[in-house]
Amino acid sequence: MADVNVTSPDDAASTALLLTTMHRLHKRMDDFTTELHIAYDFGNESGLAHTILIENHAAGPELRACHCLGFFAEGDADVSELRFSAGVTITSTGCIVEARVDVDLERPWGEFGADVHTLHLERIDQLSLRDALSCLEEQVTALCAMGDVPNRLGFDTR
Repeated sequence: MADVNVTSPDDAASTALLLTTMHRLHKRMDDFTTELHIAYDFGNESGLAHTILIENHAAGPELRACHCLGFFAEGDADVSELRFSAGVTITSTGCIVEARVDVDLERPWGEFGADVHTLHLERIDQLSLRDALSCLEEQVTALCAMGDVPNRLGFDTR
């Protein structure tokens, strides 16, 4: 399963399913994080970046949608980040899906001290590709229901 070379129609169908599902979930997370950026006052120089990462790890290749809200603490020159991400890693023993929300703070913010804090993490492994994509869909649905995260960090709505 770790071999990503498409050599048969089944492999081609699996690859197409993976890519189309990830594209759809990336778009959904894009809409959600854009709505957060509009709804909350992250500051004048805040920004939003959306990306799809493809990385090869020792366990196998990973495809991950990442959505990052960058903001500055008052008087701070370093960017703090609120990150929503979801992805799938294909290993020789099955697929791993993981969804997470992290905040990387350069200074204390809201109820959190300066550091990286994981606000949400769900990881499931040893899944077939179809089961992994189904679980990933559920994980993204859960991420997109976390509209209160900026409030937990102390951001005001606009």
